[in-house]
Amino acid sequence: MPTLVIKIFVDAFYIIDLYIEQVACSLCSETMEREILAVHKGENCPQRIVTCEFCEFPLPAVDLAEHQEVCGNRTELCHMCNRYIRLRERYNHESRCTGLPDTTVESSRDVRAAERRQPQGPRRRQPQDFSRKRLLFTIAITGIAVLLGSFLFQKKTEDSQVH
Repeated sequence: MPTLVIKIFVDAFYIIDLYIEQVACSLCSETMEREILAVHKGENCPQRIVTCEFCEFPLPAVDLAEHQEVCGNRTELCHMCNRYIRLRERYNHESRCTGLPDTTVESSRDVRAAERRQPQGPRRRQPQDFSRKRLLFTIAITGIAVLLGSFLFQKKTEDSQVH
């Protein structure tokens, strides 16, 4: 009988030791008791992979807040009211969108009005205001280049006529 009692105690201590044993998380290397490792990996580990609620991109939990700050500020067109809505505001907008352009909202823009104001075709570059000095400098450089080119070309033709 005493051996059986000792065996039960040894088995009990072994089981308790398994649960109390310190183990390291394979993602973040933090040490903890074995029994809470699964919860840590699923809910608390800063290196666990989570997805952005706006773009569904997988990334470590520690980087999620910074990513969503940028990602949530991107805009998408609401096809009901033709306004660009921030992704972080999309759910609230969809629940109250009437389909008419809302002139009270400052953060989004009216697409139709903006498209009417834009000229058709490619954008033209605004002409720069050249100073008189800059114009004379450009003409002088061009003249020098033409003179050098004509001398080099003339010298080349004279050399080829001699041979």
